[in-house]
Amino acid sequence: MKKSKRFETNERNETKDSGEVAKQIAVETIKDTEKFFQKISSFLKNIWKFLTTPSMLLGVFKFQKLDHVYESFLRNERLMKILALIVAIGFALNVRYSFTMKERYSVDINSYPLVSYYDKERTVVEGLPDTVDITLVGDKSQVDIAKTKANFEIFADLRDLPPGTHKVNLEYSKLGSKLDVKIDPSTIVVTIMPLTEIDKQVQADFVNLDQIDDMYVLSEPQLALDTVKIKGPQTTVDQVASVKAIIDVSDLSKLSDYEAPVFAYDKLGNKLDVEIKPDKLTASVQVTTPSKVVPIEAVVTGNAPDGYSVESVVLTPSEVKLYGETNALEDYEKLQIQVDLYQLDDNNELIVKLEKPENVHKMDTDTVKVKVIFEQTQTKVLENVAVDFKNLDDSYRVKVKDLVDSMMNVTLKGSMTILDSISNDDVKVSIDLFGYKAGEYEVPVAVEAITGVIIQPSQSKVNVIITK
Repeated sequence: MKKSKRFETNERNETKDSGEVAKQIAVETIKDTEKFFQKISSFLKNIWKFLTTPSMLLGVFKFQKLDHVYESFLRNERLMKILALIVAIGFALNVRYSFTMKERYSVDINSYPLVSYYDKERTVVEGLPDTVDITLVGDKSQVDIAKTKANFEIFADLRDLPPGTHKVNLEYSKLGSKLDVKIDPSTIVVTIMPLTEIDKQVQADFVNLDQIDDMYVLSEPQLALDTVKIKGPQTTVDQVASVKAIIDVSDLSKLSDYEAPVFAYDKLGNKLDVEIKPDKLTASVQVTTPSKVVPIEAVVTGNAPDGYSVESVVLTPSEVKLYGETNALEDYEKLQIQVDLYQLDDNNELIVKLEKPENVHKMDTDTVKVKVIFEQTQTKVLENVAVDFKNLDDSYRVKVKDLVDSMMNVTLKGSMTILDSISNDDVKVSIDLFGYKAGEYEVPVAVEAITGVIIQPSQSKVNVIITK
């Protein structure tokens, strides 16, 4: 492909940069030297005219001895050398000041933008600096104008280069015949690689979740597109492990129609320098605050003072509001706290920490004030409480060895306030037959606890017979 006239002119300027400038300075120096000798010649001619005037001739005749002195001066070799030295010094001074007068003005410009020319749709280039340092050389007025306007280019022309690694000379656009440019660096090493393009699935990813209140629940983001195009060098594209649309949730008011920037990452989570189209995706996120109010239940541990039983346990608050995913909240009907009677203060009070359940984001309180009220212990006997047989395999049948063992009496101890509210139906006496086979067994009796009440069945074991 033929280069444009502009680039051909630039090449001629580069060639002239060193040789042409030196040649021009040498020519000007020679001309100045010739002028210097012309001045000396004119000076000597004037002296000759002065010496050959009639008055000077008359003086010579009057003072013929001066002619002898003049001849002696011309024949004196030492004096002639001194005269030659004076002429040489004059010549040197002329050359020195000629260079000084003609010395070119220069100014440095750091970090001047570097322009590059190549097919950006099909190739990518590594090794291109963004800026270079330059020195403008020439007439001061033109240098100052060029520096102020900055209307010239420092460029790298890569359009004719094939894929691979190349050493490239940097060029500059024409600045005029009296201006030159020195570029640092003047050459660069670049690697040209063909571009490849693939489709890649994109996923949404929240950031700054720690900046929003736990009571808020974010829905799954809805992205405008499922895939994006990844474009870059083959070696870089092969490293793409994931593509994510980043959603900043620090401002919840913007999440209904959020413009999420898209980035590509390698398997270590590092961002990759590739082109992504589109590089932003519209994301929609719903913000809700699902909640549920559940009661708090106290589980009393420890023993009451001698002769007393727990009449009631007053909780403040008695219920708690849970925030979280709707399906997670459905798993909770109540929250329990442990009330250790040994930890009560002199007022029979205690502050208990309420543990946040799993999958619950937030609670409206995390502590409960407990007040325990005691009464003198009373006794109550419930007769003929039914015994329940549990967890027996369906292929077996069970019966008690003695019919009287199917019912038993239960003694309750506690405050009368609580005992008066308990009936036979509230007391659960059972026998667990899980894993039992056919045969005759003596099985322990279990009683379901009632808060604040001591329950004592009339029998601790029951004889049963299991058959097929």
